Amino acid sequence: MILYQAFVVGLAMAFGKWINAYGSFAQLMPFITYILLAILLGKNPAQALIIGAAVELAFYGVMQIGAVLPQDTAVGGVLGVAFALILNQKPAVAVALAVPISMLAVIVWNLLKFWFTANVEVFEKYIAERNSHKFNRLWWIQIGVYELAYFLLAFLAILLGTAGIKAFVNSIPAQFLTGLTVAAGMLPAVGMAMLLKYVWNIAFLPFFIAGFALAAYLQLPIMAISIFGIVFGLIMFFIDRDINNIKTDKKVSNSKSNDEGDFFDD
Repeated sequence: MILYQAFVVGLAMAFGKWINAYGSFAQLMPFITYILLAILLGKNPAQALIIGAAVELAFYGVMQIGAVLPQDTAVGGVLGVAFALILNQKPAVAVALAVPISMLAVIVWNLLKFWFTANVEVFEKYIAERNSHKFNRLWWIQIGVYELAYFLLAFLAILLGTAGIKAFVNSIPAQFLTGLTVAAGMLPAVGMAMLLKYVWNIAFLPFFIAGFALAAYLQLPIMAISIFGIVFGLIMFFIDRDINNIKTDKKVSNSKSNDEGDFFDD
């Protein structure tokens, strides 16, 4: 049983890493990967989404700057959710496992990156020689090694680590597990604060206060607050559009007036 679980988690990891290379579309992929993982493990996909959402919120503020990868959220997410599903644990346990795993997994990426960088000169050589056959072969070898590395990482983590993780989780006192649950609930706020640090503008303050009031005092659910956010965003969009149209019309009108003045001067 454990061999099968390790194999399917490895497949899910390889699938997630494959899609992760395709830009912004990858933002939706963790949840698709979690659903696939739950189906292959014979678990409830809804539970996988609940656990996965907690993990993804914990990674909310992680930002990759250039080639610097602070945390491998794909590895942390898949393994965190996989351990929680296999051991029938709460989302807090998945978060507690996913965060350190994501940091350790960066080592694998750095090792692969050394090899990829070393291959740049080889690729340039093949381009200069116009040898597309060797170029394509090395390209697919790189992809194969990349996929195999993460498949083996997940496979060995589940195969060798499940018993240890199970013993570790079972040894956690109930009070400490409650603390993990509270900490897991706070991580999304930390992630959002990290994002606000980069995008904050004092003009957003009224919307921030409005969202806080809707959640804290009116106790509206997240979906309702999101709808209000969309409404506010559309209102601001249309107001800005009308202002820009007025400015454009004014510039055109002034330009025409200047042209007419020049004509009469002539």
